[in-house]
Amino acid sequence: MARPREFDQEAVLDKAMELFWQKGYERTSIQDLVAHTGVHRGSLYDTFGDKNQLFLTCLDRFREVTKDRAFRILEEDGNSKELLSRYFDKLIDLAMSEETARRGCFITNTAMELGAVDPVTSFRVGTYISDMEMSFYKFLIRAQQQGVLKTEHNAQEAARFLLSTRNGLYVLAKVVTDRKVLEDAVKVALSILA
Repeated sequence: MARPREFDQEAVLDKAMELFWQKGYERTSIQDLVAHTGVHRGSLYDTFGDKNQLFLTCLDRFREVTKDRAFRILEEDGNSKELLSRYFDKLIDLAMSEETARRGCFITNTAMELGAVDPVTSFRVGTYISDMEMSFYKFLIRAQQQGVLKTEHNAQEAARFLLSTRNGLYVLAKVVTDRKVLEDAVKVALSILA
């Protein structure tokens, strides 16, 4: 008879995700995961499968826990330019936080590390990126209806530009210590709104 699991799967996933986020997939060993989660190797394998399957489950968990809250500011009522400015200001705070060791965005990091070499991971990352693009798109459609999206841009193109800006800010924040560099990029992104 199999022994019952003696750990909280979501808590273990969160710890594994934290480690993958900090070190990346390739630099994280099974032994690192055992040490960081406090769960024996056999129990990890029995519950989550191999390292790759655990990583994919962490990507799914990340999407599940962050999808709704990541763009909450852009769903508020108010001046579109002010909302977008607040969104990017908060993003810069997170991206430059020493508390998180400037680890960047888990999805962006994964896209850079594995996006071109692992089709299964690439699909999951692509799904999350599509979610982000759609959040920007919905925000920009509202801005367009309010007459504040500049007419030379259509909402889909502008959403893709904002998505690229978002991901680029996380990458820049890993190496740039001057907040103004990121704020300058945001200034250009804000210029798509009147």
